[in-house]
Amino acid sequence: MRRLLCCLALAVCVSPITALAGENQPDDPSLRAADAEELRIIQTRDTKAMQEFMLPNYMVNSPANRITRKDQLIQMLSAGQIANEGIERTIEALAITGNVGIVMGREVIKPKATSELGQLYGAKALERRFTNVFLFVDGKWRLLARQSTVTRAAP
Repeated sequence: MRRLLCCLALAVCVSPITALAGENQPDDPSLRAADAEELRIIQTRDTKAMQEFMLPNYMVNSPANRITRKDQLIQMLSAGQIANEGIERTIEALAITGNVGIVMGREVIKPKATSELGQLYGAKALERRFTNVFLFVDGKWRLLARQSTVTRAAP
């Protein structure tokens, strides 16, 4: 009986610790929230948040068909070269393996005429495929890489 009481007391003491530890674990809802934050940062051109959100070795295979690194992307975002009038994102799949999270799907974006995509394709809606790769570091998701490809002008 004494052993049983000791085990129960230990379980009661450990369970709050386990529950708190679970709050900072990689899971689907937190990965979806991180993906939504990436979208918010781009739409609002929040360069300060982007600086903190992206890992130092971040890179994107951009819809302009070239690889862009973190510093270049932040400069482009600040200068308005990455600007849009709206993005609709549909997540089609996500996966978590250890501390790596992957989000894939499709987007419809209407670039501003003065943006890089607006100059390449015109200020019309574009359909894109995307992949975002996140790492879970110090209890939060951070963006490591992105691929975004224009597939066609939206009908």
